[in-house]
Amino acid sequence: MKRFCFWTGLGMSLIIGWCGIGFAELPEVLPQQGTAGEIIELEDVVVTATKVEQRISALPVSALVVTRDEMEKKARVSFVDEALKYEAGVVQKRPKLADVMSGKITLRGFSGGQRTLVLLDGMPTNNAYSGGTDENNLPIGNIERIEVVKGPFSSLYGGEAMGGVINVITKTPQKENFEVKTLVSEHNTYCHLLNYGNKVGKMSFAINLEKKTSEGDRTDLVTKSVTSGGTAMTKVTGWTKTMDNKGSSTYLIGDTGKNYWDQNQYGYKFVYCLNPVSNLSFSYKGNNREYGYNDPQSYLLDGGGKPVSSGTIELLGEGTMTISPTNFLNTWGRLKDNVYGLVYDTLSGEIALKGRLNLIDSNDFSVTPQTGADYYGGPGKLSRTSPRDTFFGEVQVDIPLMQNNLVTAGMSCRNDSVRIKEWMVSNWKDESSTGTGNSTEMGGKVRTIAFYTQGEVQLADTLKLFMGARYDIWENYDASTNSTRYADKKRAFFSPKAGICYKPEFEKGLYRLDNIRASLGKAFRPPTIYELYRTTKIVTKTYVSNPELSPETTQSWEIGIDQHLGRISLSATYFQSRIDDLIYGKWVTGTYSVKENAGCGQIAGFEVEGKMKIAAWLDAFVNYTLQDTEITSNPADLNTVGKDFEYVPEKMSNLGLSFHKNALDASCTWHWAKKMYAASNNIDVVEGVYGAYDAVDTVDMKIGYAFKENMRLSLAVDNLLDKEYYQYYKATGRTISVEVRWKY
Repeated sequence: MKRFCFWTGLGMSLIIGWCGIGFAELPEVLPQQGTAGEIIELEDVVVTATKVEQRISALPVSALVVTRDEMEKKARVSFVDEALKYEAGVVQKRPKLADVMSGKITLRGFSGGQRTLVLLDGMPTNNAYSGGTDENNLPIGNIERIEVVKGPFSSLYGGEAMGGVINVITKTPQKENFEVKTLVSEHNTYCHLLNYGNKVGKMSFAINLEKKTSEGDRTDLVTKSVTSGGTAMTKVTGWTKTMDNKGSSTYLIGDTGKNYWDQNQYGYKFVYCLNPVSNLSFSYKGNNREYGYNDPQSYLLDGGGKPVSSGTIELLGEGTMTISPTNFLNTWGRLKDNVYGLVYDTLSGEIALKGRLNLIDSNDFSVTPQTGADYYGGPGKLSRTSPRDTFFGEVQVDIPLMQNNLVTAGMSCRNDSVRIKEWMVSNWKDESSTGTGNSTEMGGKVRTIAFYTQGEVQLADTLKLFMGARYDIWENYDASTNSTRYADKKRAFFSPKAGICYKPEFEKGLYRLDNIRASLGKAFRPPTIYELYRTTKIVTKTYVSNPELSPETTQSWEIGIDQHLGRISLSATYFQSRIDDLIYGKWVTGTYSVKENAGCGQIAGFEVEGKMKIAAWLDAFVNYTLQDTEITSNPADLNTVGKDFEYVPEKMSNLGLSFHKNALDASCTWHWAKKMYAASNNIDVVEGVYGAYDAVDTVDMKIGYAFKENMRLSLAVDNLLDKEYYQYYKATGRTISVEVRWKY
């Protein structure tokens, strides 16, 4: 493994800062020109890092904030993950709009959405079945800001917070406001938004409606190999010889159609001021969506020029293959969820008390066509998840001790319930059609109780110490499949963390050293219900669950520095993580895999980022992330040892300019990420083919103009240079979007 030296990374960032190349301070706030020419900084305040309000410069960890205004000026942002696309250390991949599976955010080199915790107004949204969050379900229209803190945070938040925490925070109106927005894009894509908020007396309220629809692009391709040397009566043309991502020859013969998307989101939030120091809020978010594929195509043509989608065919000079209409069909499904939140906060003297109750009520189904199906109907397999519920409750108290010292303590309780049933249906286009054959059923529950505490101690005027820990106890219970009932299992984990922030107040000429920060801690990810109890069979291969799995764990540390050189703000952070008990599938035979805690790995890297105010009307930013990952041990699959983590690019960079003067604003951003691997043994080395995860090298642009005080028209172009690349699917090419917004 390539070893990174902290002093090399830190020294490099210092040199870059002195040379005047604009690398950013972590706060998402730029210096602003004052009336007398001085630099004025408006610093962001975050709550996610310590569960109490803190200035970013006072934190011992890496943190950033993306505000509503910044989201408006980026290229098209239709989903939460797109708002974080250009941030250092954030891996975001969404090759197409209607992306059910891969629209995930990961942090700090940790692979998979189940190792990054996502919150909605402080409520955990990662589900117990997969461990991840479906970012498609999070509202985008009523977001006030998105806070991101990087590194291990199980000391405050428990499981999944291995790479960091993302907190989506919605608006609480302080005055009347109204917003209508419509976005029109290619492939008959429409995104409509309606927001209304007001404060009447002691009551603040907000109502949000969103509608996203798209005809979709043909991004899901159909490839198939041939049997060489044979002949067939039907000779076809129209195919293209290509390769799979491992270099084996294959043939592109069609696509599964236009990937459509139809989503409705709606919600409201009420905040009532009981007295000057107490508030009670209630919120609701609803979400309904359907996705699928229309108009599949076979590219194969017979001698008369007619499409061929079934039978044994011959590709002249290559060989034969047998195809059926099912080869050109794909899954469709629907999802519905309801999220309820009740929060109470008050002050008793100087002691702050906060309590919350949250409920997520979710259910979904998907239907996959089976052998014998065609576009109009035929057999299918229905998978229905109902319920997939989460109940979450928490109580927290913040106690100030002497001057500038604070103790935070809390307790949380969470209960998750999942049940999945699968059976055959007679018509795959109708989920309610008569079932055939025996059904399979699997389900389980998880109950978690946790206690946490954190202390902030002002050791000196320029030095603050943070120390905290959390103890999680969770029980998997009431788990069963058709023929098996599993024994209840109880486990526990202790997650300590410590950090220090030093503000040296050193200034010499144009140079200012703002702060030096460091932290270390432990984090964990409990095995999911899927990993514990769900055994699946795909074609001839069987993937077996394991109810004896233990949690994955990590020990991580970071050290960073923030500084200024005139109008240039500079930040550099070096980080390392060691991961134990990674869950992998051990192949007992060529067709039989069992999940085990078999893997160990490590991550080392650094982030350098910065911003510069070139003029009062022109800003620039640049960031660079290096995250070197390696599987260091894995008895379940020795071929993975020494290989990179899956779905983690080793290097990423973003460079952007933004212009804002009078009624006109514009931005242009270059985004680059190195190729990543989907196979744990890294044998998927071929790029530019279906199934590959290519390097990404794109330029996005957005121009906006305010015709009146309340009216704004903008034009966004994603992938301006129309680069062709694959992120498993073929990524959408140049996409033009027009947006009209009216608000007061």
